[in-house]
Amino acid sequence: MTYQPDAPRYRAETDKPVHHLAVANARGEAMGYLWANDEDDAAGWCLRPAGDRAGFDEGLEWSAKLGTAKARGLAPTAALAELARGSDPRSVSHVVPDSLAAAPSLAALRELAHVVTEADDRRLLAQLDRENADAWRELRSALAALTDEDRVVRWSEGGKQPDGTWRMSYPLHGERLQRLVRALPAVGAVTPAYLWRDNPPPAVPADGRLSPADAVRAATAVVRGERFSDGTIAQAAGDGLLDAVAESLCAWYEAVADGSRDDP
Repeated sequence: MTYQPDAPRYRAETDKPVHHLAVANARGEAMGYLWANDEDDAAGWCLRPAGDRAGFDEGLEWSAKLGTAKARGLAPTAALAELARGSDPRSVSHVVPDSLAAAPSLAALRELAHVVTEADDRRLLAQLDRENADAWRELRSALAALTDEDRVVRWSEGGKQPDGTWRMSYPLHGERLQRLVRALPAVGAVTPAYLWRDNPPPAVPADGRLSPADAVRAATAVVRGERFSDGTIAQAAGDGLLDAVAESLCAWYEAVADGSRDDP
């Protein structure tokens, strides 16, 4: 089943309380929520941004099922009940049994969808390539070689050129900074398993320390984000985020390598 934009649809917003069902993948990890409010004839899919990319595709499928229910004249909560009854736990995604609950508002449900779980952290840590010792040595070496000068990124001269054309300014990453950035995807810290565009931008904690899973989140957001917004890497280098990312990842690998930590 594919999502059709012109199919009958329930309203996509409501400011009233909503009933909701949790939808999980085959591993039992929550991917998102189906929600409904009869008074506003509203229903929809609420993605868990902390989850993985499969939530996007599955969300389209569940949205299409809601559209089918709307075309048949079902009230929103009746549509949820029908989807729960017909859900198959062997499918790519399924309604979690007995998960029907209520939230005071759609905004409250969206806040719930942003809660990060231990399963989310484990999924990101599983992306790290613990077997590639050379890549981890390179990450540690690149971090050690980075200087304060490297952390202050200069920009090219932009503006109107002598020939009358306009040139955009862009960051000039030094070789040592580039080396550190290249080392992050090499160890598996830049991954599609993190939905960086659907989550708040990473920030350096007050104590300057990141958990290993948050380091993966930040590495992904910084490296991928540079493709869409020049200066993302420069900011992370200047405010200490890149240092915190690399330090956290290296500490994680050293603990795993000597057997003192048993992460997935």
